[in-house]
Amino acid sequence: MENLEKNPVPAEDAGAEERALVLKLSRPYAFEGQTHTEIDLGGLETVTAGMLERVSKTILQQSPSLNPAMLESTMPFCIELVVRVTKRPYEFFRGLPVQDAMKLKALVANFLYGGDGEE
Repeated sequence: MENLEKNPVPAEDAGAEERALVLKLSRPYAFEGQTHTEIDLGGLETVTAGMLERVSKTILQQSPSLNPAMLESTMPFCIELVVRVTKRPYEFFRGLPVQDAMKLKALVANFLYGGDGEE
């Protein structure tokens, strides 16, 4: 029987995708007595359009001068989204070293805008 699945994902590629959603920190980060070397952002896979709407609404209420067209690429938006998907407190992400915060922002924005190349 012919395989009708369009673009099947090989098992090793699926593992690479999961690893891509783990942020490796540039140095150990201590927060509330625990030391962290990475942050698992795999919860981004569960984000829905409704969640993005709620995050956008929250951020625009806090900072109404932000441009709604570019909201997803701002630090406050990315932090608010990862707070929701990781269930970690906002302060955890606000305390990240700047290099790691920028990597976090880039990872989230790339995930949101990335897609798989299909139209």
